Formats: sequence, C-alpha cells, structure tokens
Amino acid sequence: MKKLVCICMVTLMTLSALVGCLAESTVSSDNAGGILTNKVVVNFEGTVTAINGDEVTLENGKIVVISSDTIFAGDPDTNNTVSTEIVVGNFIQGYTEDDPDSEHVSADKIYCNAAARTGGKLVINFEGKVAAVEDDRVTLENGQVILISDDTIYSIASGVVENMILSVGYHIQGYTEDNPTASEVTASRIHVIAY
Repeated sequence: MKKLVCICMVTLMTLSALVGCLAESTVSSDNAGGILTNKVVVNFEGTVTAINGDEVTLENGKIVVISSDTIFAGDPDTNNTVSTEIVVGNFIQGYTEDDPDSEHVSADKIYCNAAARTGGKLVINFEGKVAAVEDDRVTLENGQVILISDDTIYSIASGVVENMILSVGYHIQGYTEDNPTASEVTASRIHVIAY
C-alpha cells in the first residue's frame, strides 16, 4: 500500500511540474504570420526610414505608431532593456494587436531597437579619420564635414555612449539622412571604431 501511495505521489508531482513548465513556455500564435519564438511573438520589423512625431516609417512603407502605452520590453533572459530613443537607421522589431499586414499599426511592444546591421556591420554611409574638430563640426581627412546635432547618437564597440567627445585621429563610421556624398552632412549616428 505504501508503494502504491508513493507511486501516485511521484506521478502527481511529475505531472504538476510538467503542467507548470508548459504554462511558462506557451506562447500564443497569431494567424497573421507572426514570428514565433520561445518568449515573444514578433509580427512587424524593419529599418526605420523616417520619423514624424509618434509615427515611425519602416523601409517597407509600414507606419508604426509609438504611444505612451507602447512597452519597450527587453530580453527576459538577460534583463537587457530596449531604448525608447528610435532614430532613422535603427532596426526595430515588435508586436501589434492590430492586423500586422496593415500599412498602419499601433505598437504594443518593441522588443528590439538597435543600429541596423547588414553582413555583420553597422549600416553606414560615411566614414574616415578625424582631421579636425571645431565645436559641432568634425572634418574628416577626405575633407568631408560632419555636423553634430543634439540628436546625434554615439556608439563604440560596447554600445551606445553618452557625451562622447571626438578628437583628431579617431576613426569613425556613421549614418546620415543627408546625401552621404555631400561635402557637409549632419550625422544621425556616429560609431567610433578606433581612438
């Protein structure tokens, strides 16, 4: 009798553990083609090509509305946070309860907001070695002038940094919304690769 009670208890505990694990890892799938991952459902993504107020336009033309209700959710495994500062050139992924195939959706969650990458590199359209720095004007060795604004985002290998001060000799890469071949452009993002 004791053996039967022990077997029943072990069986119940095992079933309880399995049910608990299934409840933790189950993610509902939508029928609109959302990407199913272990933790989240992503049903829109793309590189930001324009920002107009709370509307973010992606490269495929989709407009994503960011509101005060939008949750910037980090990776639950690492507790990394997602920046709320979306800029042109960033790659974003998120979830909407709207029809994800619609051209205009409201973002319920943003899971990724990072400098876009292609082929393992940051998307860049200017680069060079800094030859001179004067106030908010950085002149590269090739003569191109890079203008710095309050909206310019700086990064180094370890990620985004605040209050970066550029110096002569730094090698930088960056992204501009201006014509990148112009003699003077305003930098949206500057990535310092050598200093």
